[in-house]
Amino acid sequence: MHSNKDEANWLEAIAKPLLEHLPSLYPTEEWDTAMDARIEALLLENLTNGSIEQETYGLAIKAGLFLLNESLDKSHDIAQEITNASGSYWHALMHRMEGDYSNAKYWFNDVGHHPIFSNLIQCVSNYLNVKDLAELDNEALHSKLEVLITSPVWNPCVFTDAVELQVSHVQNPIVENWLRHIQRYEMQLLLQYCYEQSCGGSLLEAIGQK
Repeated sequence: MHSNKDEANWLEAIAKPLLEHLPSLYPTEEWDTAMDARIEALLLENLTNGSIEQETYGLAIKAGLFLLNESLDKSHDIAQEITNASGSYWHALMHRMEGDYSNAKYWFNDVGHHPIFSNLIQCVSNYLNVKDLAELDNEALHSKLEVLITSPVWNPCVFTDAVELQVSHVQNPIVENWLRHIQRYEMQLLLQYCYEQSCGGSLLEAIGQK
């Protein structure tokens, strides 16, 4: 049986530290093995307020928590079973983080226009602007980032290209930091959206953030 105490426990012990974590663009192992076990033990009824109709979003929360913990295989096992756009989004993110960029784009095409895109482009334009790119001397990466931050809509495939260039070729520590922060905005917003669909209300309010 679902209880408020169960919800408070997972929000405090799992969601809060993971939302503060800054995942790698290309993780090679999970961030925290103990966290993996905690996510594994989460009951779906605690992620859905006991509502069967919301089960797919409960699963999407779990896939997202695993991915924030950089536990790619466990996230993938869940995401590939979810047939809505948010499941496809977690699936795409997982493939991007494992370095399978063409597969990531396939799943981003499956997502289509996700409801978080408008908030995400706002977060990105507040975080990074064209002036910040002045010192970046890699033309291809500069071009991708400029398109990304000047576009009126979020383009996940352009971001995927930027991540691929950074991880595979450029490896600029400043760009690494930018892209990891943007990736975290993306993952935070998607987790918040899944929580809203599954549990109702704001995830940030539930964990005591504004």
